[in-house]
Amino acid sequence: MFLFSTPQTREAQPTNPVVSAIRDGAAKTGAGFDYLLKTAQRESSLEPDAKAKTSSATGLFQFIEQTWLSMVKQEGPKQGLSSYADAITESSGGRLTVADPAAREKILELRKDPQVAAVMAGALTQKNRDQLAGALGRQPHAGELYMAHVLGARGASDLIKAAASDPTRAAAKDFPEAAAANRSIFFDKTGRARGAQEVYGVLAASHANTQLAASATVTQATTGQGDKPAEIAAALAPGRAKGLIGLFSTEGSRAPVSQAVANLWATPRKDASRTASLDPADRYFPRLTATDATAVAPTEADAAAANAAASRLAGQAIGAPLPPTRPVELTQPAATAQERPAAKARRAPLDLSAFMIQRNAR
Repeated sequence: MFLFSTPQTREAQPTNPVVSAIRDGAAKTGAGFDYLLKTAQRESSLEPDAKAKTSSATGLFQFIEQTWLSMVKQEGPKQGLSSYADAITESSGGRLTVADPAAREKILELRKDPQVAAVMAGALTQKNRDQLAGALGRQPHAGELYMAHVLGARGASDLIKAAASDPTRAAAKDFPEAAAANRSIFFDKTGRARGAQEVYGVLAASHANTQLAASATVTQATTGQGDKPAEIAAALAPGRAKGLIGLFSTEGSRAPVSQAVANLWATPRKDASRTASLDPADRYFPRLTATDATAVAPTEADAAAANAAASRLAGQAIGAPLPPTRPVELTQPAATAQERPAAKARRAPLDLSAFMIQRNAR
C-alpha cells in the first residue's frame, strides 16, 4: 500500500520546555546554545528548581544571590523586568540589597524560571567573555567561560594565569569560598587539594569541544599574542576532533600513538635494539636495501665457524626426547593370505520351517 501512497507522518515528540527556554535565551543574548545547554546540565541536570546544599546557588544555572541581583539590575530593563531592577539598590560597601522582603523573595524566585534564567545566563556569558578577553589578551574558549561562570571573570582570569605560572599550587588557597562550595572540583576523592592546572582541567573538561556563538569564536591567531592557556589533556583540547572519527572517515594519521609503539613496530637492529625509523615507508614494513644486504652478508670466516659448530654438534648426544616409534603394522609389508588367521565359519541362516504349522490344501 505504501508503494502507491504517502504514509502519514508521525506526530512530533513534544519539545522539552527547559531546552526550548535555553534555546530562546541563547537567541536573545547571542550566546552559544550548546554552551548554555552544557552549563545547565553540569549545574542542575536541567532541573529548574535545583538548590545547592553548600551555598545560595539556585535554579537552572545555579546563580548565587548577589550574582543574580546584579544581573537583574543590569539586564532587567531590557527583558521587561524594570520594576524588579528598580527595587534593587547598592549599599556603600557594594552589596546589592532589596528593601522590601517580599520583592526580594520574588526576584530571587525568578532563578527558578527557565526563561528568565536562560536569558540572564546568556547575558552573563557575554559579559564574562568580554572581561576575560580584556584580561587575557585573547578570546577565551568554552571551558574558560565556564570557569568564569563558577569563579567570576576575575577569578577565572586568576586561575588561568596561575595554571600557567604555578600549576602545582593548591587552588583552594586562592579560592577558599569556591572550594568550600565545590569540593569535588578543588579536591580529589582522597581529599588531596588539586593544583591550579588540575582544577583548570576539571572545569574545562565538561565544556570540551563546545560550540560558541559566531561572535565568540575568534581564534587566538587573529587576536595577536596573548597569554597561553594552561595545557590540559590532548583529548580535551579545543578544536580537536571528537571520538569515533575512524568510523566515519577513511582518512587520518597513520602514525603510532606513541614512541614506544613505534619502537615495537620497528625491525630489531644488529645490536638487538629497536628504534623507530623516521621514514614512513620503513615504519610499518621495513625492507633491506642493497647496502643493508651487503652489510649483513656472511663472510667466509663466518661460514667456516658455522660448519665447525655443526660438526661438533653432530657427534654429541641429543638430550631432547625422541618421537614415538612407528607402529609395526605400518612398517612391515602386508601379510599374505596364508599368514592371516583363519576366519571363523559363519553360521547358516536359521531354518524357521520347523516352527511352522503345515496345513494340507483342501
